[in-house]
Amino acid sequence: MTGNAMTQVEWKRMALDRGRRGDHPPGPTRMELSGTLQMQDIVQALGAEPDEQRCVEAGLEVLAMAGHPPARAVVSMDHGRPPALEFYVDAAVPTCCELDCTVQHAIASRFTSVLPPGLAVTVLPLAAYAQEATDEVKAFDADTLRTCARELLGRGGEMNQRLAVVCAYLSALHGAQAVAEQLGYLEQSLLARGQEALSWRLRRHRSVEGRELAQALEGLSRAAAGALYEFGASYSAARASYQLEQMQRVHDRIARFRDTCRHGGRCPEPRHAVCADTAY
Repeated sequence: MTGNAMTQVEWKRMALDRGRRGDHPPGPTRMELSGTLQMQDIVQALGAEPDEQRCVEAGLEVLAMAGHPPARAVVSMDHGRPPALEFYVDAAVPTCCELDCTVQHAIASRFTSVLPPGLAVTVLPLAAYAQEATDEVKAFDADTLRTCARELLGRGGEMNQRLAVVCAYLSALHGAQAVAEQLGYLEQSLLARGQEALSWRLRRHRSVEGRELAQALEGLSRAAAGALYEFGASYSAARASYQLEQMQRVHDRIARFRDTCRHGGRCPEPRHAVCADTAY
């Protein structure tokens, strides 16, 4: 199932967060293909390796044999993560789930290695794409996530309490990242985005406020991981309330860090040593 359908395929490339600073390597990329989809077109979009080509081939063969050729394909790539291929077919949700199971079986039958294939393939209903393409995108910034955390805690129940702690961590992370980027502190960073990269940079900062902020973010990160994955004991409302209070204090630390960096009109350069008492 190969061929060149380039003249029949509409290509749509979108670099996510295009205006973001300090993207080395580049940020997430999303490519959409519609029309008469052929394996060669998808492989070209992926820049696929041989094992990834086998995944594409398995998906297209299953969908063709089932009489549900994909109306659209979306390729997503991000540094540090395997690429993902989403096939959108004009079928109901149960049918798409059944097709997805068949595709996963076909891929598993072609790989006998202990290593998984380098491409994640999913079959989704076309209605989901249509709805998501027309819905207004809501920005989840630090304030929005902080509000979500408080609302979840107010609803009560252990799962809401756990999710509130996760939202509290994400609120603090978004706030710290936004301030660091506004100050130009993450420019020329060779690291991926995320709490680990941000903490690494903050721990090398010459200000106590920067290193203190790194400590606080790591504490909220551990709390969020515990809320998500540790189910050996109940998660109380008191513990969740404690983490939301910690979130607010992290936002206060973010404000102090911003004020420290803006003192004198520029953000201090990062230190070249980790120890606080090292000369610089």
